[in-house]
Amino acid sequence: MGLTTRAVESAKAKEKPYKLADGHGLYLYVTAAGGKSWRANYQKAGVQKTRTYGRWPEMTLADARKAHGAAREIPKAMAAVAAAVPTFKSVAAEWLKIKLPALSNGKHQMQVENTLERFAYPVIGAMPIDSIPRTTLVGVVRAAQAGGKVETAHRVAGRITAVFDHAQDLGYIQQHGAAGLTRVLLPRKTKKPMASIPPEEAGALLRAIDDYDEPVTRLGLWLLAYTFVRVGELRGMRRDEFKEEGAIWVVPPMRVKGDEDKKLPHVVPMSRQARAIVKELERLTGETPLVLDSPARPGHALSENTFLFALYRLGYRGKMTAHGFRALASSVLNEHSGFDADVIERQLAHQEVDEVRAAYNRAQYLPKRRELMQWWADWLDQQRSAAGQPRASA
Repeated sequence: MGLTTRAVESAKAKEKPYKLADGHGLYLYVTAAGGKSWRANYQKAGVQKTRTYGRWPEMTLADARKAHGAAREIPKAMAAVAAAVPTFKSVAAEWLKIKLPALSNGKHQMQVENTLERFAYPVIGAMPIDSIPRTTLVGVVRAAQAGGKVETAHRVAGRITAVFDHAQDLGYIQQHGAAGLTRVLLPRKTKKPMASIPPEEAGALLRAIDDYDEPVTRLGLWLLAYTFVRVGELRGMRRDEFKEEGAIWVVPPMRVKGDEDKKLPHVVPMSRQARAIVKELERLTGETPLVLDSPARPGHALSENTFLFALYRLGYRGKMTAHGFRALASSVLNEHSGFDADVIERQLAHQEVDEVRAAYNRAQYLPKRRELMQWWADWLDQQRSAAGQPRASA
């Protein structure tokens, strides 16, 4: 049974302060001097605190009960609001539904999910998206960086920011503190570009290649120059990969760099010069399946480092690599050839827009790419001629 107005009025001072309970935690606090006030105790973060509503008689019993009732509703209202705001994990699940289908590589999809599962969810997964301090997010990405995993930490930071951006787009939050999280991380290691000579030095390089004493390697370097394919593709070149009497070389997907579920054959139109080199190699190696059959190990392709070490011996250590022919071709073709950038990109990036299958001649831009490859071979020969004698045969 609660207090009455008469009981409040008749409460007298005692030697020590005391309480008169009303109900639901509300009580009248009477001091040793006779002062009276309406109070209630509550818990915050595991610590008991006291809320004072007002003094009697300025605040009546009825007013104190109203104030206490309103205060008791605040935690319920806060809980309701918290329940209406989704957690980081639930927002991340919504974001993943949109993000993952756009990633055709299954391995990449798994990596995106796993970084959140491993680094973000254990700390912030259950927290409402609107109440996660930036300091907590900083702690998450720095923890991901522990052990030198800088690249992983940058990915975690990017995906956390994307989830917060998604929450903002959906109206769950008006703003957030997840932007620029990578600022607190060590910088990513940038891949050092493969060494490649500037275009004006191409003639001298080609003249040096002509002087290389081992003929299969020398011709292989010329094929790299004319086709600007990756070394792994060239090393495995087989005679049965040529179409149209050698005018087209189709590199099978197994030797093409890229995601396993997206790789297609790489179509390489062969210039007159490149076809002539293949004929020269036939005279050297016979009709072996491998075009670049190793003189040291017949029946095997030239080794991975054969071309690189050859360039070293020619004095180009740190100046040119086998992969550098791709960079050289890209630079010259984009700046001087006049061909459309899409045509150049298709030949450099190994991406066929059509379904190639066995119908290599349906590849998009193929007629223009034939012209491009012949232009490039002629440009190389012009540079070589300007630097010295024409290219030597085997």
